Amino acid sequence: MHPGRPTPPPKPKRFIPNRDLRDSGISVSDEPTGGATATSAGGSPAPVPVGGVRQLAIRFESIGLYSSAPLLKVDTTNSLKKSSSIASIATNSRKQFGSKPVIPPKPQWSQKHQSYRAHALEVRANAIAEQIYDTVYESTDDEEAPEEANPEPYYTQVPSGSSDRSTDDRPVSNESDVSGDRIAKVIDELIEKERRYVDTLEQGIKNYVPTMYSQTLPAALRGQRAIIFINLEEIMRTHRDHLLPDLERAADSTTLANGQSEGRVVEKIAQTFLEYIENERFYCYVQFAMHHAESEAVRLRYSDYFLKVQHDLNDRLGLNSLLLQPIQRLPRYKLLMNEMVKDMLKEVDGKRTLNRRTALLCKLDKRLSNLIDRVNQAINIRDIHQCSGSAPTRSFSHTLDTPLTLILQPEGNRNPNRDTPINLLYQGRFLRLFLLDIYDVNVRRKYSGKLFAFEKLLIYVEILRDRMEYRGHYANTEVCYTEEGTNRIVLFAAAQGTQEIIVQSETHTEMQPLLTLLQQMTRSGIYDSVSGYEPQEATYQQVLEYEEDEEPYEDLEDQQQEVWDEQRMTVALIDAQEQFLEVLEANQSFYLDTLSFELKQKLAGFLKTFEAIKNLHKEILQDISGTPHGPNTICRCFERYLMSDVLVPYMDYLREFRKAVKYIQHCQTPSNFHNRVASTVEKFTFLCIEHLQEFNRFFETLIVKYSDDSTLNLPIDTELFQRLAFVQVRLNAYRSDLVLNYNLFLLDDRLPACGLVFYNDRAMLAGPIRDADAGPCRMFVCERAAVCVKLHDIPEHGQPVERFVRVLFLDRFAGRGALMKARRSKRRPERVNFLIDGMKFRIDFSDRQTMGKFFQNYIDKYTKM
Repeated sequence: MHPGRPTPPPKPKRFIPNRDLRDSGISVSDEPTGGATATSAGGSPAPVPVGGVRQLAIRFESIGLYSSAPLLKVDTTNSLKKSSSIASIATNSRKQFGSKPVIPPKPQWSQKHQSYRAHALEVRANAIAEQIYDTVYESTDDEEAPEEANPEPYYTQVPSGSSDRSTDDRPVSNESDVSGDRIAKVIDELIEKERRYVDTLEQGIKNYVPTMYSQTLPAALRGQRAIIFINLEEIMRTHRDHLLPDLERAADSTTLANGQSEGRVVEKIAQTFLEYIENERFYCYVQFAMHHAESEAVRLRYSDYFLKVQHDLNDRLGLNSLLLQPIQRLPRYKLLMNEMVKDMLKEVDGKRTLNRRTALLCKLDKRLSNLIDRVNQAINIRDIHQCSGSAPTRSFSHTLDTPLTLILQPEGNRNPNRDTPINLLYQGRFLRLFLLDIYDVNVRRKYSGKLFAFEKLLIYVEILRDRMEYRGHYANTEVCYTEEGTNRIVLFAAAQGTQEIIVQSETHTEMQPLLTLLQQMTRSGIYDSVSGYEPQEATYQQVLEYEEDEEPYEDLEDQQQEVWDEQRMTVALIDAQEQFLEVLEANQSFYLDTLSFELKQKLAGFLKTFEAIKNLHKEILQDISGTPHGPNTICRCFERYLMSDVLVPYMDYLREFRKAVKYIQHCQTPSNFHNRVASTVEKFTFLCIEHLQEFNRFFETLIVKYSDDSTLNLPIDTELFQRLAFVQVRLNAYRSDLVLNYNLFLLDDRLPACGLVFYNDRAMLAGPIRDADAGPCRMFVCERAAVCVKLHDIPEHGQPVERFVRVLFLDRFAGRGALMKARRSKRRPERVNFLIDGMKFRIDFSDRQTMGKFFQNYIDKYTKM
């Protein structure tokens, strides 16, 4: 550590909920799953190839976040000295971490889930940014290494896991030939694995399907062929009769002999896969995932019989392994495509470049990721409590098979006619799953829910601790909707007030594709009776792939396309800033301009800080819309904000907003048509804090985009990447501090006088005066007092989330001349006793170290009074 370098600012603890729901086991990651981890000869995990910047995240994956509280005050000297080390760390990062890092095995969960895409984006961006932040600003090197005269390009060739593929000792003149040989090997491997996959499915069907008609078959299994094997034969025919011949034609050796390059073959293969994905020829995998849980349950129930059949057939694979093959197939295609990208990026001059064919492979990678996500989402349909598979039947006929069904049994609808069973297999293709907040008008409550979208049906369910409960559905012939703002949609059946719900989300990643889907469903419902009408495939493709945010593929340089995408994101951020200023004006007119003269006198401090917030955001708009505008310009602006006192008006605003909540009692309700006005005073005062999340999302999206490009070894601006990580971590910490103080001050109008939070930690209140006060609490050390707040842990997505209930006690600092009301316990080292107004409060921390840290901060603030 540099002797003159100050300690970096602590990062706040982040709570990331773990949504423990099951999926099909398909992962879009290039890393092997825990069940299929490659091992070396010694039994240890084999090195997994990764991209340049991703090595930073892997290296520091085990670094924990600091446990100290978020700080509202900005340390300018600290940040300036840290930013000076970015360039040297970027040059030496690859040397420090090595070219073959070992990825630790991932924890295995009993149930997996298809995560909410917007939430996943935020969690992933935060993780990447924090790891890069740790790398750049918490390096333990004693001295910075001197820069080399001729440093290597940052994006060097990534080894594929075997030593014979290393190109470090080979002449530059032969690199093009070596790269061509590798591409040819990957193509051969793809074709060979495809043949083996077809042979495995064909042989498995030949071995096990006839046993469903044998005389020794248990009576309960008769007619269950479709339930056990699902559509395995359809998958086999798709690959044997269509995909494999198409791939063999694309990789025809005679074509190569006539002078066609391997790059052209890769392009043909990529176009083949894109055609299959876009034309829904891989939808058979979605159908397989929808029924896989039922098949697995039947096979588990009769495992002894199937093991006996396996032994009689002398089959090493087994039925369970056979039916696992389709689940593992799509991720393997993704891995092979990534191998092609790595080899295509190696040029004669030894540097990474990007051309039209590699851009096509990147597009295919995104399409495959979306398809894998869709398969993962499909398996969650069976988790609906009212959803069941094919009805079990006992038949003594060897020819009668129970057909595949997926029955939804609605219940609890006010209209009994809506409780008719629905076969989901007749509702068109499953499109995607939306994770939303739903306000159900019928039951008058809000809950976290999921919306399952089929071409002809929408199903909304409530997420409970261990299951999902059906709450309602809409057919495409009856669904209607109205928009209320950008992230809020009202759904109802035929007439408003009938089966009405309000769905909302924080980001466009869920609402925009839902809106597109609703537009298509209502259109198809109108013309459903017209013969020959079919839904527009292009529109449904937008629903499936909205997150990609890309235009149709064209023969353009990919770097120009990338710059265009970043410019579009920048323009969207500028538009959002302009709209936010209009929202502030509309809310000011509704809540503040109509106040009486007496109230304006009482709220003079709040009105002044509100004007300061408006002027601040006008300045931000002017800065980010300057020429040239782009991610680099915006990043520099926020670096300056975080290293100076530009954001100080937010701290003044925190001290004054509670008066506005107390005194502004508006007798009117904002019109539904005037969606720019917040519905309550609390929401109005929270607007300016909430808007900081828009900037945070902008940086998160860029970080994830650059990280994905780095994984594919595409060229990125590494210095900008690290600066984005720095800004995102600091901005996210600053916003978290604001939210924490806002929620605390909103709890009690005495708390703003205590000052801003300096430190906080979770504890337990033992032996209280009232039994209702016992249990978890959070201790806050503020500028002028210590505050104890009762907590209530509310389960959300399988994880507890803290909610402030009430203030248990308030210890105002009297200064050095008075005795402290806090004392360390002599009997229990982790306890602090507070004597407040003759009552004793026993606060137990998790351990002695946590107690010591809290008590030291308490003393520091007490003695400064």
